[in-house]
Amino acid sequence: MKFLIVFIALVLQSQLPLPQRSTSSRTFAHWLSFWLPRGFFQRFPRHIKYALVVVIPAMLLAAGFWYIEHLAWGLISFALEILLLLYVLSHIGIERHLQEYREDLQQGDTQGAYHCAEKFLAVPEVSVTEDTGQMNEQVIKALLHRWFEYFFLMVFWYMIADVAGVLLAWFSVQYARASDCDQKAWRYLHWLEWIPVRLLGLTYGLAGNFMRALPVWQSYLWQLKASGADVLFSVASSALSHNGEQRQWHSVADDGEAAARELDEWHQLHLRSVSIWMVMIAAATVGGWLL
Repeated sequence: MKFLIVFIALVLQSQLPLPQRSTSSRTFAHWLSFWLPRGFFQRFPRHIKYALVVVIPAMLLAAGFWYIEHLAWGLISFALEILLLLYVLSHIGIERHLQEYREDLQQGDTQGAYHCAEKFLAVPEVSVTEDTGQMNEQVIKALLHRWFEYFFLMVFWYMIADVAGVLLAWFSVQYARASDCDQKAWRYLHWLEWIPVRLLGLTYGLAGNFMRALPVWQSYLWQLKASGADVLFSVASSALSHNGEQRQWHSVADDGEAAARELDEWHQLHLRSVSIWMVMIAAATVGGWLL
């Protein structure tokens, strides 16, 4: 059932003319703004704040989904889970902006590429520099992490803990992204990401140069505090290396067309990784390990 729900959500995401969304949820922003102005909330320990803003709402909504499962043979719950995943996954919709960035690179418009990257493609963990020699590398790094957080992380926790898992992951991402929340709020997200980051890194190895990527993946395996963006970029770079040599990425200023072609390589790595996981989820469903 979960495989079917994820599959339908992915098909609808690719076929429907969904609006372009930012990485921030306005609904969660309104929910957070309800708590922040209250003096008693500011005096709470950060674990209590996280529980009030993230954990309790996730559990209550998950309980509502569990109750609805008993209505209309579960069809209402089935449809709502598809809509929930479609809403969450739609926040990664960056195809139009990525195409604009690629066209700017091909035309040699480094200034336009920089503004597009800074406004639409960056994430808080990876700021885009004005140094055109490093810009494409940082954009790739940001895209890897954004795709991970708004796709793989959500699907992973949905498979592990059903609706409660995807809601907890989604609210945690939004809570960590809120600039006016606790400065240590990102730690909760870090531990939610720890296992999925390393699983996705291993998948990059399977989808690319496994022998080159495996030692890099092993070096990060027990680095508890390593940034997820750094882990994914290092392993994926190794997975895309050729002939066992360290991959060197082209500078936007030196060769815009080559830098644009490298974006296509990353995109193909993503597609192969998605295919691997969809096959694994389907096999687990057929085998009875997932319901």
